Amino acid sequence: MKFLLTLAVWIVTAAIVLFFFAYRGAEKGGEYVRTIAKEREITVEITPTFSTAKDPFALDVGEKTKGFSVILDGKKVFEADEGVTKGVPLVLNALNISGGKHEVAVNAVPPAEGGANAVRIKVLEGGLVIAEDTKWFEDGQDISAALMFDTGKEQ
Repeated sequence: MKFLLTLAVWIVTAAIVLFFFAYRGAEKGGEYVRTIAKEREITVEITPTFSTAKDPFALDVGEKTKGFSVILDGKKVFEADEGVTKGVPLVLNALNISGGKHEVAVNAVPPAEGGANAVRIKVLEGGLVIAEDTKWFEDGQDISAALMFDTGKEQ
């Protein structure tokens, strides 16, 4: 008799849980609406206080390491060994992103001499600055700066 009572309690409990989930799904209507994120075009402007130099201590393991690279949301959008000059803004135009949170990262190897270094990162959308910051680094330290910014909700 105890076995039948235990079985009945389990069946009632399972029925209540199944009814709850079935009722809960019926309320929402089950319609799937797909939203497409509107792409935005931004400009990234980077002004270093140093000229680029190749890393003298980099290992040569087949992969070419660059003295200056810019990464947007995990994808390299610019890299060079030379051509980035002290005090001259590096402008990267027409970078397409979706709405939401993003990150711009700058990795560089400054010259061994020269004192403290800095990198000014600006993000512009439609000519208006939406994020900017200056990152400072001590003498002899490799540059690894990141700027998080938000372009607003996806549309």
